[in-house]
Amino acid sequence: MNTEPRTRLWLTSPHFYPTYGGAQNRYRSYIRGLLERGLDVEIMTGTPQLEERSEADLDAGWYDAEPGAWLPSDMLDGAPLERVRLPDTKGGERTRIYYEALLEVCSRPAAGPVVAQLLTNMRPAASPWIRKLKQQGVAALYSVSQYPTWPQQPIKRLTRKGGYRRVYNEFDALVTNSPALEDFLREIGVTTRIEYIPNGVRLDRFHPVGDAVEQQARESLRASFGIPETATVIAMVGAIMPRKSPDLVLQAWQRLLPEFPDTHLLFVGPRADTHDPKLASFGEKIAAQIEQIGRPQQVHFSGVVDNVEAHLRAADLFVLASQREGTPNSLLEAMAVGLPSVSTPFIGISASTGKAGEQFLLAERSPESLAGMLRRILLEPDLRQALAAAGRDYVATHLDQQVTLDRYAALYRELGAAAVRRHDG
Repeated sequence: MNTEPRTRLWLTSPHFYPTYGGAQNRYRSYIRGLLERGLDVEIMTGTPQLEERSEADLDAGWYDAEPGAWLPSDMLDGAPLERVRLPDTKGGERTRIYYEALLEVCSRPAAGPVVAQLLTNMRPAASPWIRKLKQQGVAALYSVSQYPTWPQQPIKRLTRKGGYRRVYNEFDALVTNSPALEDFLREIGVTTRIEYIPNGVRLDRFHPVGDAVEQQARESLRASFGIPETATVIAMVGAIMPRKSPDLVLQAWQRLLPEFPDTHLLFVGPRADTHDPKLASFGEKIAAQIEQIGRPQQVHFSGVVDNVEAHLRAADLFVLASQREGTPNSLLEAMAVGLPSVSTPFIGISASTGKAGEQFLLAERSPESLAGMLRRILLEPDLRQALAAAGRDYVATHLDQQVTLDRYAALYRELGAAAVRRHDG
């Protein structure tokens, strides 16, 4: 019998659920597996900034509370979720309230080590609070899941790199999901421990249609969008925002329509373009594109959903057109479902997603090239089947989430125990 005290793990981000990004969604998928491995998982989060809110946040009843107030607790996938009311706009007060709340929850009595896994929105201003966490005996980790954005001006770029280097070096460890990101961190002078752990895919969730029940679910979901079973559906997963390039996908689809008039687009993810005031012009651009193409009944938006896998099984092809990613789980999950997939190049692309030309096709970053690759898949059944089989096999062989979970659980226990020894002297 294992008599070691259980490690308490705080997954924490200024927003986690229902508003989420790729990192939050990925770590959410880890919760049940980490619980099964004996960690006491809890979530500490806040309320989204005004421009980050999704349609799922609008009726939550959070926004009458004063900043700094604790909101009613909840449960998410078996883990307790604590939420603090944060100011609606970014700034020093939002940062202070969030990190003071994190210090508070991490200081609660625990039978064993305490680990804080921070996920997103890391800024150099967080350094003092990271040091305080470690002084409390908490192991602090940060997940670096995509490249930061750099200013164009060289002096500002140099200053920002220095700020990131300093705050990253405050952590006990950084976890990255891409070898290219690990190389980047070393290039900017990060000296703290870096662990490369692939995202992993839940193969029990993300798999091809396997039985009559899943086939019926596929047909029902398509029917809910008004998509005929005979139509071909091209799916994209991610928030509707400039970095994900849904406008490029629309341009490519427009070029396919004369030859493939029965193709539909299914955008799976939050409508950031309609809920973020800063993206109003981008939302107008998307709406104008759809109107100009003249097939609005063939463009579908799911909004925030918890069953991404069902939406992927309702599709026939997958496209990724992001400008910047770490390791895009949406592509890996689509491959696991058996969807022939096309990606455009993005900042952060690496071998962790498989080999272009074998597991997926790589188009140039233009509507013509993206349309051309999609056209190949539509016209060549043998290619379609080969990509589906090779993509699924690659993910099942190299990216089973069970292996990822084993590595995370071991890392959290190791760093938690080391933090206790450091604190106790």
